[in-house]
Amino acid sequence: MRHDVADVVVIGGGATGASIVWQLARRRVGRVVLVEQDAIAGGGTGWSSALVRQHYTHEELARMALHSLQVFERFDEVVGGDAGFRRTGFLVLVKPEDVETLAANVAMHRRVGIEAEILSPDEVADLEPRIARDDVVAAAWEPRSGYADPVGTTAGFVEAARRNGAEFRVGARVERIVAGPAGVEAVETSGGPIATRTVIVAAGYRTRELVAPLGVDLPITPIRHDIAIVGRTPDFGPPHPVISDRINGSYFRPEGPDMTLIGTTAAHEGHEDPEVEQHREPYAEDVETLVLRFSKRFPRQEEATLRKGYTGVYDCSPDLQPLLGPVREVPGLHVGTGFSGHGFKLSPVVGELIAEQIVTGRTELVDLHFFRPHRFAEGQPIQSSRAYSVGTLG
Repeated sequence: MRHDVADVVVIGGGATGASIVWQLARRRVGRVVLVEQDAIAGGGTGWSSALVRQHYTHEELARMALHSLQVFERFDEVVGGDAGFRRTGFLVLVKPEDVETLAANVAMHRRVGIEAEILSPDEVADLEPRIARDDVVAAAWEPRSGYADPVGTTAGFVEAARRNGAEFRVGARVERIVAGPAGVEAVETSGGPIATRTVIVAAGYRTRELVAPLGVDLPITPIRHDIAIVGRTPDFGPPHPVISDRINGSYFRPEGPDMTLIGTTAAHEGHEDPEVEQHREPYAEDVETLVLRFSKRFPRQEEATLRKGYTGVYDCSPDLQPLLGPVREVPGLHVGTGFSGHGFKLSPVVGELIAEQIVTGRTELVDLHFFRPHRFAEGQPIQSSRAYSVGTLG
């Protein structure tokens, strides 16, 4: 079997892992190897709704989301390839009790450079007259946001990494991360061991299982989410913007010229399922709920037809914030996980931040310590003073 030596090993071939590998390779850190047991973008990334938006309750995440949007907007120039970014705009509808929170968050967004504004119900009607507005008292609007192609994005990162000398071991299963008193020593795979002093694990829920034998407890829960896709009626007209309906608990994303993808806004609204690699059909009752939410928000779409449904798995942390950066118990071990359903949109900036942390020991855009993996052991989960009543990453 092959016995390799690498300067850095990245585990996980989704958008986050691929972005990290690209950012490390372009910084010329030495030999960089990515290990993926199945296929590139074959896990959670491939089933992502791929929303690209900036509406967050923490300034750190808002800054990160803006930076990622700027990459998606110029993906071919910055990375290479086609991320499939579609600018639709992003509309956030909130409950009456969340109106003041909405205003505070939009003020923060504008302060950090995000194009965002508060809309009145009449302005919402001008923007999207087809939605029901009887329960809408205010909304937020981001004209530059939209959605992208998760597979195309990940492929772009991979090819950019290859152009910069990174290597890939696709089809190799990671069996164990080896560590001694001084820290990481190797990664044992089904294709042979790779000696290294630096490992980044970006394998979604499987990250927890890979680091557990090292005495590291990452409190990540795998939550399977149902997605419904409906065909809009022929008289609907052009596609609607991406809508986060935090009143009824769903988001609506256009899919092609005549379909809409429907999911839930609450990260924990789903079914715990540790078999994350399994492709499962959605629960019929969940799909029915999603379609009803769509027809409630778009009242002329009672005749919309269910085209299909699928499921994807979120790697949820207790505070619904990602776990990023070095693991203090094991020198040389880093993680990028716990995204709670928001990893794709943040993948460009997460790759940059983790690479920057490894190369320089610090990060500039935001302090990565904010997302430190050991914050739960310290009893210091991330909390927001501008949180919404709907439990979602913010």
